[in-house]
Amino acid sequence: MKLFVLSLALLMATVAASAQSALPTQSATAPPSAAAASAASSAPAAAVVPNPATAQARPQIQAGEPSRSVDARIENRPVDSSIVGEIHCKPLFISTIHLPEAVTSIAVGAPTLFTAEHVENDPKLVYVSPLTHDAAESNLLVALASGETISLKLISSGNSAAQYDVDFVLDYRQDKALLAFVGDLESGIVHPGMAATTSLAAPFVKRYSVRSSIHTAHPVSVIDAALAAQAGLATPRWVLSDDLVKLDKANATATRSIAASLGRAVQVGDTMMVSYSVLNVSRDWVQVLTPQIQLGNPVHKKPGKRGILAAPVSIQDFRQNVVKLAPGERSDGVVQFSRPGFKQSREALLLQLATADAVDHPIMIPLPFVAPGF
Repeated sequence: MKLFVLSLALLMATVAASAQSALPTQSATAPPSAAAASAASSAPAAAVVPNPATAQARPQIQAGEPSRSVDARIENRPVDSSIVGEIHCKPLFISTIHLPEAVTSIAVGAPTLFTAEHVENDPKLVYVSPLTHDAAESNLLVALASGETISLKLISSGNSAAQYDVDFVLDYRQDKALLAFVGDLESGIVHPGMAATTSLAAPFVKRYSVRSSIHTAHPVSVIDAALAAQAGLATPRWVLSDDLVKLDKANATATRSIAASLGRAVQVGDTMMVSYSVLNVSRDWVQVLTPQIQLGNPVHKKPGKRGILAAPVSIQDFRQNVVKLAPGERSDGVVQFSRPGFKQSREALLLQLATADAVDHPIMIPLPFVAPGF
């Protein structure tokens, strides 16, 4: 009995071992059973883990789509604050704006649709690019260091347009030249020699520079303004040496070839400025010398007594518009000097005007010792 049971156990072990050895071959070659297919369809779907290689390949697959043509443009424009220009952009492209001077600030109407960047290292450049792949529009304002402003309309076609013009570079320049047809600039007629060779569709042009109408205003000094005011007097009050004898007896021997007129006298501190005019009343040409100022005594000294009749006064500056005078011609001048701080009661300030042919016989014109200010 025991032998029978042991034989049966060995037989069953042999059958099980043969069945296990045949199972991989059957599962590899046999088609799935209907029960297995039903179990697979009824089982819940498992979460799909994205493959990094597949994710990186997707843009390459999209890039393999038919490419859209882009026409790159580089345009030159004048700086004009009175017009609104346009700049055509496209996603994945940068449009550069080159300006003639430094940029102080920029502003975008829709910062979520377009970006505009300005780098301090490149103060004359502005970079513009759309942030959306859809069609969009906005505006851009650029302020320059000189106060000029440039206004632009930003236009982006997005990825929808099959062919689109993109402004790669906008080069703004100052409008310093004009274009005109070749020929006489005054007549404006095309040169006859160019008529047979020049096409009307694309005429030959020549560039002419435009002269600036801005003039620099230089400040005018006080002494120059006084000379202009004296020269503007139409009818000065002329006096001869004979008319001045009563004021200073030295005029008895003064020259009679010129007449003089005393203008305005002004004083600031110890500095005085006197305007005058000289008229040639002779029949010959005369040359008027540099004016002199002296502090003198108009009363003659008695014979045998020594004394100083006049002391010269230092001249700081003077102006005289004409030196040589023809008969009947007039000259105007201004003299600036440092007035003495005091004088004696019998002394007087004198303006001395002489000619080159009679330097020892000048005309002596008394001056006020104290004059009003400006």
